[in-house]
Amino acid sequence: MSKNHFSKIIGILFLPFLLFSFIPKHAIHLSITEMDFKVKGEKTEIQISHKIFINDLEKALRKNYKIAFEKQKPNISTKTQHKEIDRYIYAYLKKVVDLKINSQKKEINYIGFEFEDDVIWIYGVVEKENSAEKEPIFIKNMILMDVFDDQRNMLYLSKENSEKERIKEFLNFTSNNRTETTNF
Repeated sequence: MSKNHFSKIIGILFLPFLLFSFIPKHAIHLSITEMDFKVKGEKTEIQISHKIFINDLEKALRKNYKIAFEKQKPNISTKTQHKEIDRYIYAYLKKVVDLKINSQKKEINYIGFEFEDDVIWIYGVVEKENSAEKEPIFIKNMILMDVFDDQRNMLYLSKENSEKERIKEFLNFTSNNRTETTNF
């Protein structure tokens, strides 16, 4: 095999690598929600944590509250953040997240948020009466689905049973599967 022929073969093999290495990678559109059921005397407290990429949440706020953000962008986690950003974050979540236990709607009381690198953790709580039985729980999780067609929302449920063992369940929400009902 000649040196020229060998160079052509290497070039042909190397060309696809060069072409595909410069194609921009597609962003991942993902949120994670954790619901931890904690028995507190006569009641159970459901502690809810949403983990959302800040730039994605800013896009959702701009889309859903155009008038509020037409002069000042949300700028979550910066010194120039909108003065009422928490109100808009909580309003947005109440619009896209729904929780029913035993067919009764439960209002999520959002209590705060904190930042971790390029994500925001948003915390909420729901109280309900204790039950020894598994209860049907309906969950709608459409976080950012109004912004991204490929959005995926993962939800982790956890609680301690009477034997002090941790019970866990995982639910996956997509644009084709925005609600789930589980007995937990």
